[in-house]
This record gives sequence, C-alpha cells and structure tokens, in this order.
Amino acid sequence: MSQFLKNKKNILGVDYGDVNTGFAVSVDGVSSPLKIVNSKNFFHLLQEMQKVIQVYDIKLIVFGLPDSFDNKDTKQSIKVRQVVNNLKKYIKIPFDYISEYGTTSEALANGIISNMSRKNRNKRNDHYSANLILRTYLDSRS
Repeated sequence: MSQFLKNKKNILGVDYGDVNTGFAVSVDGVSSPLKIVNSKNFFHLLQEMQKVIQVYDIKLIVFGLPDSFDNKDTKQSIKVRQVVNNLKKYIKIPFDYISEYGTTSEALANGIISNMSRKNRNKRNDHYSANLILRTYLDSRS
C-alpha cells in the first residue's frame, strides 16, 4: 500500500484540459469533486492549484493521463506531461499519473443516471472526471 494512503494524506486529483481542468480532493481517504478552473492560462491554473494545495493541505497531486486503450501516449497525454513538468517548477510536492481512459464516458454516464441535463453534464463533467481519476488512483493503491 502506498505511503500516502497508509497515512491518509490529502490528495488532489486533476483532469487537465486545454480549456477547463477539473479538481477533486481526497481528504482522509474520501474523495469528492471540487471545482472546475479555466486552464487556458497556465499561471491562472497554477494559482488555482496553489490555493487548493494550501486550503486542503495537499501532499500529492495525481493527474489523469489520457493515454490510448493500449496504454500508449497520445497528443494530449504528451501535453499533460508537459504541463506537469512546468507545474513542478513552482509546486514542490510529489506528482503522479494514472490512466484516465474511460473516465469522461463514465462521468457522463453517471450524469445521465442522476438525471442531470445535457447542458449541465457537459458543463460540470471535468471535476467529476477528476474525482473518478482520484478514485481509480485510491482503489489501485489500496
């Protein structure tokens, strides 16, 4: 079991997108969607991430990696790695990755099941996807 999970360290889950990025947090091993931030501007994304890190005393950041079904890099997964490398210059806590293959579809399906309107499903999907990324990470480490 991961040292982070044994000690129930607070973790930030991130579903990065070129326009919007979803955040979810795990506090004491329980994850929940947090918010969606505009990620068109790197420094805005950085500032929002730093706020969450401070408020929730985050000790690990987990990014969903949008690799292909056969775990190969895609254009977007390469971009995510570049963003993480840039973030590491400013944020001095550990980062990790986990495949996010299928999380967007699952988040949309969950929205349909809960009778969320199509407009709201599309607008509110990123932080739910971040929560699925975080849950997958937590489940894979327990």
